Amino acid sequence: MLKKRYSKIWLDALYCTIFTITIAGIFYSLLINVSILNPFTKAFKDFSFTDVYYSKTFFDSKVHRDIIIVNVKHHDRLTIAQAIDNVVRQNPKAIGVDIIFKEQRYPYVDSILKSALNHPNIVTSYFLDNNAIVKNHDYFNNNHENEGYINVNLKNQDAIIRDFVGATIESDTLYSFSSQLAMISGNISKEKVLKRLEDRIPINYSGNEGSFLTFDIEEINDKESIPAINNSIVLFGYLGTPTGNNYDIEDKHFTPLNPIVAGKSIPDMYGIIIHANIIKMLTDENFIKKMPKGLSYFFAIICCFFSVLFGLKLFEKSPFLYDFLIKIVQLVLSIVLLYLALLLLKFNWHIYITPVLVLTLLGLEMVVFYIHLLVYLKKRFKWESHLLD
Repeated sequence: MLKKRYSKIWLDALYCTIFTITIAGIFYSLLINVSILNPFTKAFKDFSFTDVYYSKTFFDSKVHRDIIIVNVKHHDRLTIAQAIDNVVRQNPKAIGVDIIFKEQRYPYVDSILKSALNHPNIVTSYFLDNNAIVKNHDYFNNNHENEGYINVNLKNQDAIIRDFVGATIESDTLYSFSSQLAMISGNISKEKVLKRLEDRIPINYSGNEGSFLTFDIEEINDKESIPAINNSIVLFGYLGTPTGNNYDIEDKHFTPLNPIVAGKSIPDMYGIIIHANIIKMLTDENFIKKMPKGLSYFFAIICCFFSVLFGLKLFEKSPFLYDFLIKIVQLVLSIVLLYLALLLLKFNWHIYITPVLVLTLLGLEMVVFYIHLLVYLKKRFKWESHLLD
């Protein structure tokens, strides 16, 4: 009798899990399709629980001396050309120029800039704007064809930058700015880029501006030599005027490192810093392994089943005890599951934790509604359930 009763509660747990998934599906459908709920849809679309990992610095942040960033501010072309020449003379592995010179201006200065850019280890940049390409004037294009697109994720440019695409095949194979620099520095092959980076992959952030060596362009031109430049990757880009100005949001983006996880905030990371993080990830081959969404949903259903089973057993023992403890259990479960997701991220495993949290917590909430449904079915259709005995 005990064995039969025990098997029935497992069956009830299965039915309640299906009931929970159905209710969750209805809510999700309403959230997506009802226009009045669009603000909520947009808010949740760009929210990820794993952002807590970066925003609260659960990861180990340290200074990476193999990538150097030069802040060009709003300096003229002659100053930029002189700085590039000074860096070239100090034998870096690669140089990235995150600046687009769309037109010719002064013939003499432009000729100096053209000469400075004409080096085999220099990667220039362009921007993919829908069907158009915003790039350097043909006059500045060197003969080495080392150029990469500076779009980070190729769409949702105003969204939080969590992922990037390292290569895209259209009429020709296009490589990102970061991928080109990683390849030219000799740290990753073209075959690996095409194999691993065609799909959207998570960025394994190393840190913000303080995690990389940075110099103002004046320092590069004033000093005879900077030993750190030798055998490093040097990036020319914008870091605010003055450097690190929190209120200068030109070429600044939202990233998971933003200290404000939810609500209004200002963009937290310059584009060139995002490229530096991607390059560091590529050169160290320190990728985040993303659990397939299908596997995440399967894990969510399993968690939902066991949470429902626990809730049913608790309700069967004492409805009062269920009402008293359920909110505490939900709080503890949410903390444990979120901590598990953050712990996995620390070991470079990313799990889509939102459906796990939603189904697990909703399953516990649905136990009472499932009991009410059983009462109705028993009255209407003589439905049998030991929970109603």
